[in-house]
Amino acid sequence: MRKVSNAFFNVTTNFVRGFVIGDEDDVDEFYLKGKMVEGKPQVSCRVLDAQGDLRFSIIMNRLSYGEDKFHIEYEADRLKVVDYAGYIFLVIKTYDEAEGQVTYIEGQFFDKNGRLAARGDGRGLLVNCSLRILNQREES
Repeated sequence: MRKVSNAFFNVTTNFVRGFVIGDEDDVDEFYLKGKMVEGKPQVSCRVLDAQGDLRFSIIMNRLSYGEDKFHIEYEADRLKVVDYAGYIFLVIKTYDEAEGQVTYIEGQFFDKNGRLAARGDGRGLLVNCSLRILNQREES
């Protein structure tokens, strides 16, 4: 993903430079964090399935748990987390738009109780749990 100065995530139909969804500090709970680092989107997360079991985790766009079942496919302005059967669990895509470069996160994200915590598609992330927008100091 290329570096630009006018780069955002689309979260709840707002363009933000950084966010945290869910509970980053609870090691058993879902979270999804995005921030711009030198104009490039960096994502960290713990992704659970609909039963509340940990599937994989990512730290700064790299798998940190679940490497035996999942892998990341990197493409220009796109990152996908895929299982070895070919099923796509998470997509991070960046597009050039009038506002600058906008990054969309696609997937379904469940909390430890199996409830849908967030859902992302080509329109942005919709959030059903706690959301914190990061200020510029927290982004770096």
